[in-house]
Amino acid sequence: MITWLRLAVDVAGPLGLDMDGTITADPVFFARLARIVRGRGQAVHVVTSRSPLGEAETRQELAGLGVAFDFLYLLPDFGKPIPRCPDRVLSWYEQYLWQKVEYSLAQGIRSFFDDDPKVLALFARHAPQIRLNPGWLRQGTV
Repeated sequence: MITWLRLAVDVAGPLGLDMDGTITADPVFFARLARIVRGRGQAVHVVTSRSPLGEAETRQELAGLGVAFDFLYLLPDFGKPIPRCPDRVLSWYEQYLWQKVEYSLAQGIRSFFDDDPKVLALFARHAPQIRLNPGWLRQGTV
C-alpha cells in the first residue's frame, strides 16, 4: 500500500505531470502530490500535448481539479517534424511528443508522470535519469 510519507521521499522534484489521462484520471492523487512537492519548495510543471490555444481553459480545469502548479507547458508545433529532435527515425508524432522530454530535461525535472506508453518510451530512451510514474498505481505504468 502506498503512503503519502513514502511518496514525499520517493518523488523527487522538480515534478512533471501530464494532463489528459494522468491528472484527469486521478486528480485527487495528483493534487496531493503537487502540494507535497511544492511544500518542499520544488516546482511542479504541467506538460501537456494540449494546444496552446487552450491555455486559459487548461488553467481553469487545473484550478477546478485543485492541482496547484508553477509552470504550464503546452506543446507547440502539432503536425510538424521537429528538426531539433535527435532521433531522426521517429515519426512526426513521436517527435512532437519528444518535446515533453526536451522540456523536462531543460527544466531539470527529476520525476515525470504520464499515461502514454509512447511518451514513457521516449523518456526511457532519451532521459533515463528521470524517474517515471514513481508510486502511481496505474495499470501499465513503470
